[in-house]
Amino acid sequence: MYMTPKEIKEVLKDLGAEPNKRLGQHFLIDPHVLETIVQTAEPAKIGISFEIGPGLGVLTRALLQQGHHIIALERDTRFIQYLKNSIQHENFKLITGDATDIDWSKYLKNSWSLISNLPYAISSFALRTALYNPNPAAHIVVLVQREVGERAISVAGEMKHSKHENKTSLLSLMVALASSHARIVKRVSQQAFYPAPKVESVVLEIIPMSHKEREKKWGIQPEKIMHIAKTGFAHPRKKLSSNLTAGLGLSKEFIADAFTRTQLNQNIRAEDVSPRDWAMLASCLDESVKIL
Repeated sequence: MYMTPKEIKEVLKDLGAEPNKRLGQHFLIDPHVLETIVQTAEPAKIGISFEIGPGLGVLTRALLQQGHHIIALERDTRFIQYLKNSIQHENFKLITGDATDIDWSKYLKNSWSLISNLPYAISSFALRTALYNPNPAAHIVVLVQREVGERAISVAGEMKHSKHENKTSLLSLMVALASSHARIVKRVSQQAFYPAPKVESVVLEIIPMSHKEREKKWGIQPEKIMHIAKTGFAHPRKKLSSNLTAGLGLSKEFIADAFTRTQLNQNIRAEDVSPRDWAMLASCLDESVKIL
C-alpha cells in the first residue's frame, strides 16, 4: 500500500515533477503511521471519506482497501492525471480544485469524514471548515504539524506536558466548542515523510458534535462565540477587556459590567479564558452586540 522514497522519486521523475514546498507536499512513507490513520478512521466507512491533497494516492489506496468511499480533492495538475490513471475504483471520485476556494457542501451532502495528510498551509482552514460546515464532519482524522495538533486540543483534548496545555487560542476554542472529543493519536517524526519536513507531525482525531448538540451544550451558537473571540484575540498580549472595548465599540463601563456578571478578572487575557467562560461572555455581550 505504501511507497518507498525510491518509488516516489521514480514516479515523480516520470511525471516531470518535484515535491512542491509552497504546497507543503510531504509524501508519507511510514507504513506504521499509515496503518494508524486507517485504523483510527475505521468509523468513517459509514459515509464519505473526504481526502484533501491525495498526491500519489498512498492513503487513498489504503482507505479503499478497507472499504471507504472516497472523494479526493487535488489541486496539483501534475498529480491529477496520474490519480485518474492509477486509481480506478468504483468507490473513488476525484475532484479538482483548491480546498480554500471550492464549496465543500456541494460534494458533502450526507454523512462524511475528513481523512487526510493535510498540507501544512491549510491545516487550520481545513479543520475550521470541517467543523463549522452547515453539514459538519462526523469524524476527523488528519496528519498535521505537531504544533497545530497540540494547539488544537489544548483545552478540549487529552494533552499533558505541552507549552500549550490549558492555554486557549482561536484554534483550540474552535475545536472545543464544536467537538465532543479530541486527541493526538500518534506523534510522527520527520523521517516518516519524503521529503522530510523540518517539523514533527501528529495524527489528530476529532469527534465533532452536531450543531444542535453544540448549542445545547453552550447555550449559544458557537459561531457567535467565535465572533466575539476573534475580537478578543486581536492583540493577544493585551487585556481581553481592552480588545473588546476597542473592537466592539462598547464603553469600558459596559465591558467591565459584562466581566463582573460572568465573574471574569478584569485583567485577564484571551488565552486564559476557558471555553465555558467564552460562552458566558458571548451570551452576555450578545444582548448588545449584533452577532451574525
